[in-house]
Amino acid sequence: MLKICSAFMLTAFSVVPVLAEDYPNVGIMKLQQSEQKIAGTVVDANNEPVIGANVLVKGTTNGVITDMDGKFALTVSRGAVLQISYIGYITQEIKVTNNTTYTIRLVEDSETLEEVVVVGYGTMKKRDLTGAVTSVKMDDAPVGTISTISHALAGKAAGLQVNTVSAQPGGQSTFRIRGAASSDKAGNDPLIIIDGFPVSDPGSLDSGNQYSDGKKDNVLGSINPNDIESIEILKDASSTAIYGARAGNGVIIVTTKRGKSGAAKVQYSGSASVQEIAKSYDVLDASGFMKIHNHYNKELWMSANGIGIYGGKSEAEASSPFVPNYTDEQIANPEHNTNWFDEITRLGFQTSHNISITGGNDNTKYLVSGNYFKQDGVIKNNAMERYSARVNLDQKLSKYVKMGVNLNVTRNSYDNVSLGDNQAGSAGVLVTAVQYKPTLPVRDENGDYTLNQDVAYLPNPVSLLDITDKTTKERLLGTVFLEVRPIQDLLLKANFGIDRNYQKRRQYLPTTTLYGAKENGAGYIGQSDKSDYLMELTANYTKSFGDHNLNVLAGHSYQLFDSEFLSAKSNDFITDGFLYNNLGAGNAKRPTVGSSATKSRMASFFGRVNYSFKDRYLLTATLRADGSSNFAEGNRWGIFPSVAAGWRFLEEDFMQPLTNVLSNGKLRLSYGETGNANVGDKAYSYYNVGYNNIFGGSQINGVYLSQMGNADLTWETTREWNVGLDFGFLDGRINVTAEYYHKVVSDLLNEHTLLSYNEVNKIIANVGKTQSQGFELTVNTTNVKNKEFEWTSDLTFSLYRDKWKERDPNWKPSSWDEYNGYMRYSSGYLSDGLVQPGEEIAHMPGALPGQVKIKDIDGYAYNADGSIKVDKHGIPLKTGTPDGKLDDADKVIYGSNDPGYLLGFNNTFRYKNFDLNVYFYGQFNKLTSGSYKTKWPSEFVNELRRGYNQPTSVKDIWSSTNPNGKLPSYFQIESAYGTGDYFYDKTWFIRCRNITLGYNIPMKKEKQILSNVRVYLDVNNPFVVTPYDGLDPETDVDNYAYPNVRTYSLGLDITF
Repeated sequence: MLKICSAFMLTAFSVVPVLAEDYPNVGIMKLQQSEQKIAGTVVDANNEPVIGANVLVKGTTNGVITDMDGKFALTVSRGAVLQISYIGYITQEIKVTNNTTYTIRLVEDSETLEEVVVVGYGTMKKRDLTGAVTSVKMDDAPVGTISTISHALAGKAAGLQVNTVSAQPGGQSTFRIRGAASSDKAGNDPLIIIDGFPVSDPGSLDSGNQYSDGKKDNVLGSINPNDIESIEILKDASSTAIYGARAGNGVIIVTTKRGKSGAAKVQYSGSASVQEIAKSYDVLDASGFMKIHNHYNKELWMSANGIGIYGGKSEAEASSPFVPNYTDEQIANPEHNTNWFDEITRLGFQTSHNISITGGNDNTKYLVSGNYFKQDGVIKNNAMERYSARVNLDQKLSKYVKMGVNLNVTRNSYDNVSLGDNQAGSAGVLVTAVQYKPTLPVRDENGDYTLNQDVAYLPNPVSLLDITDKTTKERLLGTVFLEVRPIQDLLLKANFGIDRNYQKRRQYLPTTTLYGAKENGAGYIGQSDKSDYLMELTANYTKSFGDHNLNVLAGHSYQLFDSEFLSAKSNDFITDGFLYNNLGAGNAKRPTVGSSATKSRMASFFGRVNYSFKDRYLLTATLRADGSSNFAEGNRWGIFPSVAAGWRFLEEDFMQPLTNVLSNGKLRLSYGETGNANVGDKAYSYYNVGYNNIFGGSQINGVYLSQMGNADLTWETTREWNVGLDFGFLDGRINVTAEYYHKVVSDLLNEHTLLSYNEVNKIIANVGKTQSQGFELTVNTTNVKNKEFEWTSDLTFSLYRDKWKERDPNWKPSSWDEYNGYMRYSSGYLSDGLVQPGEEIAHMPGALPGQVKIKDIDGYAYNADGSIKVDKHGIPLKTGTPDGKLDDADKVIYGSNDPGYLLGFNNTFRYKNFDLNVYFYGQFNKLTSGSYKTKWPSEFVNELRRGYNQPTSVKDIWSSTNPNGKLPSYFQIESAYGTGDYFYDKTWFIRCRNITLGYNIPMKKEKQILSNVRVYLDVNNPFVVTPYDGLDPETDVDNYAYPNVRTYSLGLDITF
């Protein structure tokens, strides 16, 4: 890795001699000519000061930046030429005379004021777009207090769904663009491109032992959020088809900041944060546990003896009296009252420091940045640390040649904790903390961790913190490009890059842990090395003639993917002191080593034509051919075309009467085809090696058939239509974009079940079709804008549905299935309250009071021979009337597991030197199966007898003494029919993601080191509004989610 870094740095700084040749006499000229001090003010057309304008002596690096009042002071040579520049304004040049004060008025540049968005292999003015592209500028996102930019994108772009899977440090976020219509096998992750490099997610190494460490972040976790200039979301197939076979799930383009002409600008941003658990698990204390334990056992005793509602007998008629496990004295004064969650949690602390240096002139522009980020999680011993550095350099070698370097180096380190959600020996620290008996102390009288003797396989939660588990991720992402402009209208570009990802996972389970004691210590080391290499050549021709504008792009891309993995594991150590540092010291009977290597390639040819007539009629066409080694010969190449048209109807003569209200009006229509080839490099292979079989009492390595190969396997193809409308009102103060799309994904890459007589009955095949449709709305408004106060708002709305269009020919439908039904759904019986004492239910014989009452709603239709009738798809037919029994005919689909719609709402206020940002996002009409407060008392309440703790909601369980309880009784676990939809509900949430209050400290002195200082307070995840009563409606995807955190931050931004 050091050699690669050295090569990039050598390339980047080999341009220094060129600078020396361009300016050989700068120092001499400065000595020979007389110098004078000048001062001035830079203003706009309204005589308002322009803050941060670059004032540079032409041909030198001598320059300054204007202060909060637009003023500057500089020492220059008489006769020098000043260049005054600022984004969105035409650069002015003035010659220094005998005057010592100057007022420079900048004029807005109508060309640069137009918003430019990044598209595949280039940029376009937003007004010329024909596809569905959303741009998120990082100036609008509070990035100073987050570990990854993923956390700042939820709700920022219509059609983009960002789910926080885990709230742990470095926890995973997933992206979904316009739903998830591909199969789980092929995946639904969008293609992510960073500075022109299509990156692959290296994933995270497994522990190799008993415990999981949760899910780490996606590929953006290795990018410093402060380095990002903008993020473009390419949504429709017309926009994404230029990336062909990898763009079926949409494309996210990340563009990092670059240097700008002007004097060197040094910027520092830092923050310090405190984190607390936003909402913790609510479980019983020792007294509450003992009370419920007694109550539970008494209900069992009453049921077994037929007492009260369970048979009508009195307690005196019981064969033996009830004896509680805990006395009133023990309940009133418990010997131990351990809050296990308090034992494993803490306040979290977070710090971030970022520094960047930018500057340059007409020939050289540079950006150098460094970042340090540290987050200590709210679970003890859980942390993340990141070091990153970036160099972006643009060097003009001559009038016709330019080169550049993008280099990013990152090191992420994680201290992991066990986060498994199993109920047994591999249960993680969260599972055990909420289930462990509160009447036990952390350690016994001998100083050893206590164990619940009734649940010998459940580890002590605090003991799990003794596990040493560290992950290191190192990444080098770099590109070098060369641009040649042989003629004015033609640009040739060569781009070469590497994305190198190295990971190492080291874990040791000491003998103080339950599993570690069984193994007498267990150590593991795993490492992976993944490298992607990129070579791209493009030619871009741009020509305007009369009312016609033409842009033609042609290119070739070649990418190589190389991966290696190595692991070793051992156990039975004489001491825990070795940790994982000496695996050979283990006396393991079965030491385990493993290795693997994969390599694949993709070659591509692509082209795009953009044409406009009178800037009114727009046309875009693209074509890409991709060849992948993941498929067998004959099926490796796929062709992916697209076409789009746009009509800026406000430019028509008949629309001119409306221009006093409308400032923009455009209709867009597009169609395109994209692909998905995410099946790995062995989808058409037949054999694997290394499997251990027993022959003659010994294990022998050999070759085995892991899955049937498929030489006919080919691309998954997405075909999508998109209709879009763009409106602007009141001179751009209100901008509205509406999109409707319909797409069909065919030849799904999925597992196909073969006939049962095949020994290996699974094969990857192209089976089935899905269809998706949705609607998106984006509204941007400037509500108030004057000299002192400004208020802007951004609203995003997304609605989508993913359904089946065609099924696998070997599909075996259930009675509740629908041929064109939801791709992801929940199903089961319908409930009808709780069984009441004395209630007899014919279709639920033996039902006990307090169990969930299930509805008998339907029955099968039968043929004359007694077989069940089916429709043309094989789905069983029903009569539509109850048949007196419960079976699969009574089961229904509750609804889609996808949220009904998504919402984002952002407000920014600026008053004088103050700024306030408040950011909300939400999901609505989301089907949930109940929280831990409702499910645990029903599914695991019988574990009370073995010492499992329960949430406090168990007090609302139905019983003989609580006939109005809302939760099913202690005997629900004995029901043969389950709970049906009793706990299911459509829920929603609106999360306030950020509240940020900032203040820019005025800098009025002419001679000063600091040009801008901003302090801010930020609260991340301050509150969430929801009827959901669980831990968190977003991250609570299972019963043992890492608790979400609330972060309070104090930040400082300084510009020198």
